[in-house]
Amino acid sequence: MNPPYKPGWRGQRGGTGTRILVVFFLIGVVVLFLLARGCYNAVSSFRKSFNSTTKSKATTPDPDRFAFPLEKCPDFPQDEAAKQRSAQASAKVPLVPGLILDAVLAIQNKDIEGLTQLSSEDSNTLTFTYSGSGFHRQKNEVIVDQAFHTNPYSFCRSEISSSPVYVGRMYDKHPSVFVVGTYHQISTRAFQQLKETGSTQMVIHSHAIMRDKRLTFEGDEAVTLQRTDHGDAKYHLIVNDQPTDLPVITADGRPNSGSGLLHFAALDDPAFPLVMVWEWAGQSDSSKMVKITYPVQNKIEKELKDEGRAEIYGIYFDFDSDQLRSESEPVLAEIAEVLKKQPDWKLNVEGHTDNVGGDKHNLDLSQRRAASVINALGSRYQISVDRLSPTGFGASKPKATNDTVEGRALNRRVELVRK
Repeated sequence: MNPPYKPGWRGQRGGTGTRILVVFFLIGVVVLFLLARGCYNAVSSFRKSFNSTTKSKATTPDPDRFAFPLEKCPDFPQDEAAKQRSAQASAKVPLVPGLILDAVLAIQNKDIEGLTQLSSEDSNTLTFTYSGSGFHRQKNEVIVDQAFHTNPYSFCRSEISSSPVYVGRMYDKHPSVFVVGTYHQISTRAFQQLKETGSTQMVIHSHAIMRDKRLTFEGDEAVTLQRTDHGDAKYHLIVNDQPTDLPVITADGRPNSGSGLLHFAALDDPAFPLVMVWEWAGQSDSSKMVKITYPVQNKIEKELKDEGRAEIYGIYFDFDSDQLRSESEPVLAEIAEVLKKQPDWKLNVEGHTDNVGGDKHNLDLSQRRAASVINALGSRYQISVDRLSPTGFGASKPKATNDTVEGRALNRRVELVRK
């Protein structure tokens, strides 16, 4: 009987060697895989880092973007300047120092007031200041930012006659002199073209910056305006504390490139065609004039003497605050002068608000605003506060509907009442 077959030595070594080779091969594959993955990760990390650095460099604001050059308005012929200044002083809305223009951006039922004041003017320039608030969005809610007040900035008289450029918005950073464009008014030529042909072209500028050492505007928009009124359009607003209807020219404009519809209205007055409405349909980028104040002698004293009451719209507060804005000083000074001339008078100072924010909130806000007026008269003008009593009425005594920007502006006021 033959014994069972056993493979020889060579056959056993060959089988084991093959298995060893396979194991080493698999280990090599794993090592190569790990090396390849490490290289890939390193390359990806470098690429991301490079892209991030490149993107950061591309999006980092130019530190010199607000390094505006010091410029000067060109000399304007003295005889032309004299005629222009005389016509502006006697315009339907006089363009004189002390003029305050109150324009509102209404967004999510919040009226954000921007105040432009003509602080001075001469033969070559008109110099303004501006105070207002920006806003930002937090999720779906609009948050009003802290108020800011600009340094003075000037526009050139030489631009008023024919400039096609309209500077539509002021920011906290801007040139001290705008050598191009008109501000808060369209040019005489644009006004005449709308009146005579029903059409004009203009470029709306906003947000001035420096780019490659040149002044540019991030919000440039070339627009063709087509007149829409028939000569009988009126615009309702408050002028020196009185509800007033002013004659206006209305127009709609479409960008020469892109889409959108601009609603536009300007005062029907060649001496000062003040822009009343500048509103892109369906967008938050808009401006509507709601109040105009300019110096008039003895107005408050006459109303208190004749009627025992004066409605005051020239006292301004920060948004949803009792903090007085600097543009209130002319009216505060006038009230103080009246009280000094009439030492026997005692007044109730009444605060009134619109209905945005709730009854309890508005009642408290109106009371605090009335108290702020009294405190300012006492601390700045040395009026005895014993002669003054604060009362807040909130939104309980409206003068108009709270459903419109114009109505809410009419409801936000201070009233003085003789005791």
